[in-house]
Amino acid sequence: MSTTDDFKKIVKDVRAKAFKPVYFLHGEESYFIDRVAEEIEKSALEEHERDFNLSILYGRDCDADQLKDTCLRYPMMADRQVVILREAQTWRIDAFDKLEAYFKNPTPTTVLVILYKHKKADGRKTWLKDLAKKNVVFVSDKLKEDKLPEWIQAYVKYHKRKIGPVESKLLADHLGTDLGKLTNEVEKLCIVTDENGTITSDLIQRNVGISKDYNIFELQNAIGAKDHLKAQTIAHFLATDKEHKLFLSVGLLSSYFGKLGIVHASGGLQQNELAAALKVPPFFVRDYANAARQYPLEKIKEIQHLLREADLNSKGVGNASAGDGELLRELLVRVMT
Repeated sequence: MSTTDDFKKIVKDVRAKAFKPVYFLHGEESYFIDRVAEEIEKSALEEHERDFNLSILYGRDCDADQLKDTCLRYPMMADRQVVILREAQTWRIDAFDKLEAYFKNPTPTTVLVILYKHKKADGRKTWLKDLAKKNVVFVSDKLKEDKLPEWIQAYVKYHKRKIGPVESKLLADHLGTDLGKLTNEVEKLCIVTDENGTITSDLIQRNVGISKDYNIFELQNAIGAKDHLKAQTIAHFLATDKEHKLFLSVGLLSSYFGKLGIVHASGGLQQNELAAALKVPPFFVRDYANAARQYPLEKIKEIQHLLREADLNSKGVGNASAGDGELLRELLVRVMT
């Protein structure tokens, strides 16, 4: 199963109060790890039980023996206690070997939650393999860029709101793969949208600051249609945005032209098949197909070279004075000629 599927299953079980004695949460995406820990803390204990039965430890401030001693305590006036170890990644992985005996026979009235962030634990460890058999070992992988719009739509639906594919892609392209940041912005939009209402481009512009007309998504469309005036107008707007960085736009445009190359290489595929190859919703396939007609494969290869050159220029290589805005406008002229 995927990270999101595993996450949903764990949360469902936790909310049903079907707890496991140990949760080892590790991986590069902090968002899912934090959310699982929050759900356990909220569901395992009532508010009045937390003063005596919730222990939060930090890897930098405790060792394996202290953690084990805490887990061996019995709850006070409650069915269980919750022990959360944050910053577990600051321990050497061998430090967990001291907990192997506890992992094999955990205290049934303790729910131990270990947050091991920003990287995966060594999967060769015997104790980790054994934990996965009877407890929860959750690997939190980063969501791939092409999955972000789908994730946004599902998150909005969970909050009983609606968002279209264009708007969800607009958010994904602008905010990137930081799920914490992305979630905060989507929640803002849900707050200002009535239940069963629709999150529109206007709402996004007013509350998140992404222009519905001048953004990287619209820039791609202008390039795909070879609309020089619109592309340069958007580039001029982006140049005035202090948050805009050329290397980010270059990365997105490189991905865009890579998809046009896939269109050329996959002639004859049906819309759904091409959508799968491009890793985009079928809604966008026509746009990519139309753009591919404007850019032959040889031109796409030349453009990828221009994008690599622009990326180096933005980092000061072969460029003494031009700013990101000037470099972007020059790049567009060369790309669209």
